[in-house]
Amino acid sequence: MFKVGDLVQMQPVSEVFAALPASAGLVIVTNELPSSSRFFYGQLCSTGEEHLWNCDQFDLLSPAGKKNF
Repeated sequence: MFKVGDLVQMQPVSEVFAALPASAGLVIVTNELPSSSRFFYGQLCSTGEEHLWNCDQFDLLSPAGKKNF
């Protein structure tokens, strides 16, 4: 399960998706669902839209609070 503030990236599921810029699949986790270990709310970095997402579709790119630079 991801935590609020984690930066996650959608897993490429097709050649079309893999051809998109890397930033197209970046999501910031904005809210956890305590009743579910599979779903979370996250903001799509490229558009700012917030959605309910399934954890199975993402890989953790950067944990909350950790600097990667």
